[in-house]
Amino acid sequence: MSQRFTGSVPPLTASIPAQWLDGLQPSVKTRIASTNLATSAEAILDVVDGFPAFSSYVAQASGWLGAARSAVARMAEECPERTEVRLLAAIARVAFAARETTPALAASDAALARAVEVGDAELQISILAQRIPYLAHNAPVPTSRDVRAMDALLAQQPPPLALTHRDGDVALARIAWAGATGDQTRLRHELAAFGRLRLPEDDRLAFCAFASTLAVAQLHLRARQRAQAAQALIHAANLADAHDATSELANVQATIAALAAQVGDFHSAVAHARSAVAAQGACRHVQPDPWLGLPIDICLARDPGEAVQQLAESVLRAQDVGDAVGFLIAATAMAAFYLADQRAMEALDGLNEAAEVAKALDDPSIAPAIRQVAESLLRHLGILTA
Repeated sequence: MSQRFTGSVPPLTASIPAQWLDGLQPSVKTRIASTNLATSAEAILDVVDGFPAFSSYVAQASGWLGAARSAVARMAEECPERTEVRLLAAIARVAFAARETTPALAASDAALARAVEVGDAELQISILAQRIPYLAHNAPVPTSRDVRAMDALLAQQPPPLALTHRDGDVALARIAWAGATGDQTRLRHELAAFGRLRLPEDDRLAFCAFASTLAVAQLHLRARQRAQAAQALIHAANLADAHDATSELANVQATIAALAAQVGDFHSAVAHARSAVAAQGACRHVQPDPWLGLPIDICLARDPGEAVQQLAESVLRAQDVGDAVGFLIAATAMAAFYLADQRAMEALDGLNEAAEVAKALDDPSIAPAIRQVAESLLRHLGILTA
């Protein structure tokens, strides 16, 4: 018979860089330094859960995940089931933030299956809430099932004594789903409900504010309210910049560049396009933002020319799914990046081609809108004077 694990072993703090521990509260550091691995692992997972879902925190969160994995591996079969599920859920959450969507979904599936096995409804809700936004636009059928499952589990839970970030994740999941289904009335309702939440004030709240602000921008974009959309996008850009979230910032700046081009402010459009590629995020995979709800991600672009290529793919994706607003944003953003790359005539050609393609869209206003941007660019270049 194998010897049972007693839970008392040397602490994990020796493998954790001192600077990681410096900013933690003393009570958290005490738990992490516990000789009981279960206590230490739970404390480390609390730290991972405390990181906002910005891409800029992925490296640090991944480092803490390594320590949590070490603790779980050392406990082996004696690891509490809930800790195993929390670890899988944390791996998924960090992978989603890193735009590693395929491994994130694999970890999320495993976490959800284990949470169901152990009958932990609270963890099931958290896992469903964190995955719904990243499935919503590309997998509507399974996402619909996830939303129904999450709502059914929530209905079985007693009223919370205090709001937690799980409630914020649930609210953001519903916001993303409303945007993905094109239900603007429900999106307004969900945003209003989110605005009434009183969530804990920490860095995670900043990400909640960022995601919900992007959803507000989406609402204005789809209502063709450019000025209000621009205000929301600028606020989101400031939040991303404050947290060094360069991948997110790049895409917000690209969208602002599109709006500037649409009103004929090509100097501003170029400035925002250049700011977008200057941000150049650390992510290695494309993952359009689930709350902005546009088929755009230029975070891999190292210069305006690469951004043009990525936006050309965005135009095609928008055309394939019939997203008229996404088509308009991608096409006009592409013109801004052409100009930033000093290829003005190609910007004109791209706009004219997009205007022709847009005639086949269900929204008849898109082709004239793009044509108007082309005419404004002609005037800007001094080619058209009347």
